[in-house]
Amino acid sequence: MRIFKTIFASAVMATCGLTAFAQNPVADEEAQSLGYKPQPYGFVQVQGGVNKVFSPGSKFNPTFSVGVGGMFTPIVGARLHVNGLETKNGFGSIDNTYKFKYITSDLDLMLNIVNIFSKKNLHPVDVYLIGGIGLNYAWNNKQFCELSGMAEDISNAWGPDKTPRGSLLNHNLRVGVLADVNVAKHWSVGLEVDLNSLDDRFNSKYKNSDDWMLTAQLSVTYKFGFKKPNKPAPAPVVATPAPVVPVKDVEKDVAKPALVITEEPINETIFFQIRETDNAANKAAVINKVAEWCKKYPNKTVSIDGYADKGTGNPKINQGYAQKRAESVAKALQEKGVPAKQIKVSSHGDEIQPFADNDKNRCVIIVGK
Repeated sequence: MRIFKTIFASAVMATCGLTAFAQNPVADEEAQSLGYKPQPYGFVQVQGGVNKVFSPGSKFNPTFSVGVGGMFTPIVGARLHVNGLETKNGFGSIDNTYKFKYITSDLDLMLNIVNIFSKKNLHPVDVYLIGGIGLNYAWNNKQFCELSGMAEDISNAWGPDKTPRGSLLNHNLRVGVLADVNVAKHWSVGLEVDLNSLDDRFNSKYKNSDDWMLTAQLSVTYKFGFKKPNKPAPAPVVATPAPVVPVKDVEKDVAKPALVITEEPINETIFFQIRETDNAANKAAVINKVAEWCKKYPNKTVSIDGYADKGTGNPKINQGYAQKRAESVAKALQEKGVPAKQIKVSSHGDEIQPFADNDKNRCVIIVGK
């Protein structure tokens, strides 16, 4: 039973590490980039493969399974699993084999050991450690009853002496490994190998120790119930009005507002579509207006600040989009004759959100004063 104690210890270790995943910024960025949270989710599963009982004369036999369950955290999940069909066994003293049918139902604990050591929640391949407990029901060992009469030292473990018995209900303990390849958001395929501990009487023969059955099955899994990531609220932008400074009239020695022509500041915004970096069709009028202002005030500088919306992509990708948008506007101004020294380009990515509406933050803001 040492191997089952190991499973329990692994489960405790995984549960203790769940708090770190709950506040994992890497996982949060991953969910924003994917558009959904990889965990939690539910799943249904079908499997097919072979089984073999470790006993003299046993053969490899086809077997099938169905399962339903869910991953409740990036590490811990559970599954209700039903496996069965038929198994073939034999005798050491008789060159004959016999068949009987069985079905096993287990409640399995599933530990994603990849996510124990990774900050991300989605990987091309996941490896699950599986431990379960359940019941096994076997029936129809009629062939055994017929063959056991050929040797006096063979008795039917399902009943006293050689008396036929219709069925047998016994325990099943399981440990296994599932290697699962994620082929799409909702689908994965894998290979599961399990070692099952059954009652000594399972194969109709006594040997004074549990019967062990090995199963190896290919699986197809459909996942459902993914949740959308939480979108952080954009930070409000507060505009600060320019101060009005009174000046002193030298001739009349009277303080009053200046009666001089002041330079007019310029503040324009160009909006972009998602993943768009050069909005040539909609920015022409703004570019012409800003270029005229630069020519009118050649000693002034215009600041060109690029932004990206926080609701899509990730910080690294959004930084690139914001930079390319600002550079496309700067290039258009230079093509209109504005010297490069009069232009200052900055990219804020999605760190600053100048507008409350998420989609409007795909923009370039031009300020000259």
